[in-house]
Amino acid sequence: MTVHNRHRIPCPHCGENLRVRKSQGLTPLYREAIFECRNEDCGWRGKASIEITHTIAPSDIPNPTVALPFVPRLRELITKRAHAAN
Repeated sequence: MTVHNRHRIPCPHCGENLRVRKSQGLTPLYREAIFECRNEDCGWRGKASIEITHTIAPSDIPNPTVALPFVPRLRELITKRAHAAN
């Protein structure tokens, strides 16, 4: 089965989709990537930083070395459930 990634990042100059040329994970939450424009007439290349910042849904197999804050909505829900249980 082929899975097609529908998430695209446009070139900041010509708008064509970018492709990842190289990606390096520096920590479990931070990665740097080199992007290049797919438009050969444009030729732009650039570096991007990708950081995971919040938990939207908790993991069922959490990594004990990773501490991510919950998004405010999830934090409120957890707080309300804890107060209701008391």
